[in-house]
Amino acid sequence: MRRRAAYIAALLVAGGAFVACVTAPPPPPPSGQGVGQNANFVLANPAGLLALDGTGHALGRVVDLPPQSAPATPTLHPSGKSLVFAITQQPNKKTGFGSDLFTVNLDGTGLRPVVEHEADNVFYASPRFDSTGNVLYFHRRAALIQGGSFIGNEDGIFRLDLRSGERKQVVRDGADPALSPDGTWIVYVHLTQGQPDGLWRANVDGTDARPFFKTKDTWWYMQAPRFGPVGCQIVFSAAGHSVTAAPAPYVAGANLPAGAHKPGLAHLNIPSDLDIAPCDGSSVKTIATTGDDVVPAWSPTGNEIAYVGTGAFFVVTNANGNVRTLIQGQDFFFGDLVWLK
Repeated sequence: MRRRAAYIAALLVAGGAFVACVTAPPPPPPSGQGVGQNANFVLANPAGLLALDGTGHALGRVVDLPPQSAPATPTLHPSGKSLVFAITQQPNKKTGFGSDLFTVNLDGTGLRPVVEHEADNVFYASPRFDSTGNVLYFHRRAALIQGGSFIGNEDGIFRLDLRSGERKQVVRDGADPALSPDGTWIVYVHLTQGQPDGLWRANVDGTDARPFFKTKDTWWYMQAPRFGPVGCQIVFSAAGHSVTAAPAPYVAGANLPAGAHKPGLAHLNIPSDLDIAPCDGSSVKTIATTGDDVVPAWSPTGNEIAYVGTGAFFVVTNANGNVRTLIQGQDFFFGDLVWLK
């Protein structure tokens, strides 16, 4: 998935293999037992799993992760006591380079793997629990190498029963899953030749896979669909929105938070937005221009959405699109948030 300012600077295809180019992160704050329990937010970025207070200031790291590793896409267990997240580390002597899914308690204990990559250039990401916490959905991407040359990626969404260990693929050509509030279906980013081509939905067993939207809206890029905690709606980050019907006039800089790039300076001159849609896919509304691809995090009340990017931590009020800046600094150029309380 594209991330304009990914905390792993790139996963480059070079000479038929993925090469990790990990940027040097800023010095991390100290870790400490229990800081995660006192946090309002957890941010995954090159500095680690950062526990943040309600103003966005770092309390410390939830746990010490291995050197030269990068966490991503954290999700909260339904119990509210632990996280599962993806982590990219230095190549394993047996299985090579890739990423795994780990769990850790918010008090910093219990760090352990849940899903480990089984071969070189296999990557796991975007874990999502069902409401019981017994079933985990996630994205798997594997590089396809033929004759020593990279020929593409194999993507899929998998379901893991954490009680029995049973694991199966439910969707092909999909990434970044999110489970509906009633637990009966998923929404995900559909991929064609490894590139996003729209949001799709499917039953949890993978049947009835089809486009999510009933409208004619299209986007050049989409990522990070997330269901809200109230009602049934999703938010996602997207760029290059177009519709067949005449849209409302675009006003350059409208809803653009302080510290963000101007829309004209976005990647490939395509501005990025946060969009909200009801679960029936009958409409869509842009609530903010972000200036970069971001990973949105709903507030527990469902009234606000937070994200980090372009060097700042922002919170959007859904009802009116008002964007406020909580804090700015080196920890907020990119990363994935969980809003705890």
